[in-house]
Amino acid sequence: MRVQLDQEEWVVEGQATLADVLADISDRAHARSRLVTKLQLDHRNVTDRDLDSSLLSQSALQYGQLVALTQSIADLEHDAWVAAGRYARLLHAEGQTLLEAWRAGTPRDPAMNEWLGRLADYLEFTEGREQHGPADRRTSLSFWVQELLAARERSDMILTADLLEYEILPRLAA
Repeated sequence: MRVQLDQEEWVVEGQATLADVLADISDRAHARSRLVTKLQLDHRNVTDRDLDSSLLSQSALQYGQLVALTQSIADLEHDAWVAAGRYARLLHAEGQTLLEAWRAGTPRDPAMNEWLGRLADYLEFTEGREQHGPADRRTSLSFWVQELLAARERSDMILTADLLEYEILPRLAA
């Protein structure tokens, strides 16, 4: 089997399984601070869902070529933050629509629940990965989301809308 990892190529011979070959690829990528982001086995894309024990235990010699592409961890992290910024803008636009409904006195609870779930996903990524955390808890978006949830639980429509408009949406737009 011919193996290609980015620009590096080698031939696998002997009794190696696909698991052995993939472990070698992973070790080589890790040594360069890179992660494998794409695998092709004989021109067929392979995802993590395909990597089950039946495939991994197969002899590498059953296949002609395995191509692995990597990306630096720094680039992956950068791309994730760019995607998080786009997601924040989407959340902001959806939140603006929800705010208008709250201000009109017609809160859309099911839509708000869905939006809050997506906002929780965003918070898990952004605030869960901060290096040092915010200096003041009141600057944290999650603090204001908790305040909004408390106001909503008390059925305080005005405070809920105010928190959404003046504390949460501006932080999503930043």
